[in-house]
Amino acid sequence: MKTKTFTLSIASLAILSLLVACGPKEQASTQPSAQQSSTQQESSSSAATSASQPQASSSQDTTAAAQPTNIDGTYTGKDENDQITLVVTGKTGTWTEVEADGDKEIKQVTFEPENQRVIIGDDVKIYAVNGNQMIIDDMDREAADRVVLTKQ
Repeated sequence: MKTKTFTLSIASLAILSLLVACGPKEQASTQPSAQQSSTQQESSSSAATSASQPQASSSQDTTAAAQPTNIDGTYTGKDENDQITLVVTGKTGTWTEVEADGDKEIKQVTFEPENQRVIIGDDVKIYAVNGNQMIIDDMDREAADRVVLTKQ
């Protein structure tokens, strides 16, 4: 019987270690109260806490990722010296880029609000809406490549 209990304790400890390593950093605040209990209770208490936390964090992630559903309108701004006009209707639109020398390029645009991506021509980018501004970043999120457009 002691061997079975010892084996279960080791297995519980291994699972707990895995959950702590993979879980959100919020667990640190719950561990001090669990340390006052015996080792066996701490393992089961922490494992139960860890098991419930991913559900809470996934609902927070969904909230953080939510973008306004109505982004329809005309947005303007600059990308280096090029004048940009983005016209959005639903999940599609057109990206018009007018260069300093007058050359004009028009690209089709598709929005994927569920994962905050926008496809401009063949380029996949990340977008965010903040008030009347739309911020468009490359996938690597380099500040130098950021385009900020303002809704007209």
